[in-house]
Amino acid sequence: MLSQELKKRKLPPLKSKEEMKEIMQREVYGYLPDVPFTYSVSEPETVEERYCCGEVSFSYVNMTIDIADKSHTFRIDRLMHTDGKKRPLIIVNNFHSMENSHYFPREEMSEYDVDYLLFCYKDVSSDDGDFSTGLAPMLLPEGQNTDSTCGKIGIWAWAAMRVLDYALTLDTTDEKNVVISGHSRLGKTALYTAMTDERFTFAFSNAAGCAGDSIAHGSTGKIKESIHRHERVRGENISDIVENFPYWFCKNYFKYTKDNQSDEFDQHYLLASIAPRFVLVGSCDQDFWADPESQQLCCLAAGEMWEKEGLDGMKDTEKYLEAGECLLDGRVGFFKIHSKHFFSRHSWKRCIEFIEKHKQ
Repeated sequence: MLSQELKKRKLPPLKSKEEMKEIMQREVYGYLPDVPFTYSVSEPETVEERYCCGEVSFSYVNMTIDIADKSHTFRIDRLMHTDGKKRPLIIVNNFHSMENSHYFPREEMSEYDVDYLLFCYKDVSSDDGDFSTGLAPMLLPEGQNTDSTCGKIGIWAWAAMRVLDYALTLDTTDEKNVVISGHSRLGKTALYTAMTDERFTFAFSNAAGCAGDSIAHGSTGKIKESIHRHERVRGENISDIVENFPYWFCKNYFKYTKDNQSDEFDQHYLLASIAPRFVLVGSCDQDFWADPESQQLCCLAAGEMWEKEGLDGMKDTEKYLEAGECLLDGRVGFFKIHSKHFFSRHSWKRCIEFIEKHKQ
């Protein structure tokens, strides 16, 4: 019984959404910069008009952000229907451009009744400790000068919000059904983006794991055999992630590397702060580093916030899912596919099912 397992984990109880949002910003991801800015977007350049029997076009625009006397431009790829009708729109914070992505099967995705805007996160700022690249020096001209200044996750999230600004100027965007999505580190970013910006109705994180959609309490990193590494591995913890990627987070997060958890919060706060909107978490049964069991427990624990508001959190779950199973009926969805750490077409299919089931 997963409810009993949650009790054993001894998670910090849920607080108000504003309190949880404050904690997660102050202690994990940092506060987003509050700076005056303007943006402009170029006219679309068509790459291919013949997707989905000619009903969907692949094009791109260039977005330029101006802050003080500096500017930075990055590309936004568009996969959009040509009939002019309003549709749900997914903003994809991605590892690659749409042309070169093995995480986004664009031809298959074009067959769904959804539009997409995709940008490559490294076009916004590099994935390293260099805060002089892209938007980073414009948003954080003094770098991470306080313990609660955001890291790169905050910068990528800020860029996703600017893509949303642009999306909402398009006549075809159904503003009631906008999704922010991401895989792995960008799954963490997607959840943080949705927590911070309530214009997103849906957040979809795939294999976000530690510091994303997996709880830390009681997650001792159960040892399992790794097929692809031929070694024994465990779930990633705070110490692991801060050692390898300190620049993703604010410096306050480093305080929790000794105990690998905090008595004040856990990742269910991140998901719960998005209520009453919609959250979907995807996991992979061979992704032991992300700890699929702790991902499902995170969703279950967060779901209590929706239930407090008289809504369904994560429904019908008292056992760990097997690969191929899903729970999509509540406002907190969860599924597991048979895969290693990957963002596959099977995960995207579950995302579309979730949107179709719950779109407003």
